[in-house]
Amino acid sequence: MDYTSKSYGRNDDVAAIYRLIDAGTDISMPGPRRLGKTFVLERLVEAGHVHGWEAIKVEVAGCKDTRGFFRQLCTRIGNQRSIGKNTIDWLRQRLGQAIDPRTDTNGTWYQSFITLDHEAYFERLIKALHEDPNRRWLLLIDELPIFLKALHDQGPQGIDAARTFMNHTSRLRVDYPKVRWLITGSIGLEPLAQAGNYMGVLAKFQTYGLTTLSESQARDFVIDLAQTGRLVDRQLITVTEADSIVKAVGWRAAFYLEALARKLAGTPTENAQEADALIEAAMARLLQPTELATFGVWEEHLRKHFPDAIAIALLNALAPHPQGLGIDALLAAAGQPGLSRDAVRKLLMRLDAEGFITIDDWGADIPVAAFRNVLLRRWWTRFPPQANT
Repeated sequence: MDYTSKSYGRNDDVAAIYRLIDAGTDISMPGPRRLGKTFVLERLVEAGHVHGWEAIKVEVAGCKDTRGFFRQLCTRIGNQRSIGKNTIDWLRQRLGQAIDPRTDTNGTWYQSFITLDHEAYFERLIKALHEDPNRRWLLLIDELPIFLKALHDQGPQGIDAARTFMNHTSRLRVDYPKVRWLITGSIGLEPLAQAGNYMGVLAKFQTYGLTTLSESQARDFVIDLAQTGRLVDRQLITVTEADSIVKAVGWRAAFYLEALARKLAGTPTENAQEADALIEAAMARLLQPTELATFGVWEEHLRKHFPDAIAIALLNALAPHPQGLGIDALLAAAGQPGLSRDAVRKLLMRLDAEGFITIDDWGADIPVAAFRNVLLRRWWTRFPPQANT
């Protein structure tokens, strides 16, 4: 689909990010799961040539070591449609001749460099991109914190590897400034950086705050879902129905707008009461155990990144309260002996940054926490995770 004419196509975000890139800025774009970060990266790749950049999107969530990071970067460069054989041959030449020429013939173009000193060849690759006379390169590193967390989970040696990698990357950005970097993450980088002592590296990235769709963008998106044939039961969603869906979802992320729209059945209507009834019926179909894949990623996230289960206990206590709870009431409702108010506040800061909750006013004496995602709160109320498993 051509998103350049769509109100929900993130065109303003793409233009703003490329203005920062043109100004020599490296960017950090944190945000909770399902916000649309990956969609923005894909749009940046599509729009790269219009803005004079070769944008490479690299998904590193599955990488377990720095060798895997280098392999994934090379793979994405090799798979980029706009990059021809001449460019790959030029990069191979700049990296240096392989010791065993058979690997050049039988394997991938970068195989020889991975089996040797991959860290040195990583730097050679960035240097080659920096010196490319024909292209300006933008590296879009998706889910960097998950990669760093995989290193941290290996113990002190892994934390040292994460610190070395981040410091190495920081030096490469200084030495080869024609290559621009954008990093994203759905889990907080800051706790990892504090544990690994590389907060200074993060300070050199400018944060770009990606937001949810506006109400009008969300409405246009929902209406287009039906008109473009992406829904099984509907070829038309009225404006009234779209507004009802947007209101019911609350947190206007495209993923959840589409999840609810896919459950919409019945005859299209412009009557507000009838539309609300249809959307409530769609909500009932969505909040079923068969939809675990739609919502279960949030619980999985907690079990991976909040292993002491206190976060689950807090969210379980918060879920029955659509308007939220003050921090003291939440502390009492969680029923966690020995849990201090300060510890709850710090935990809520992480849950806020990672998209689970929103806080009405962090400057208040008693800040009020509430679920950010209406659909997730209703799911959580119906199927609360067990905090002790």
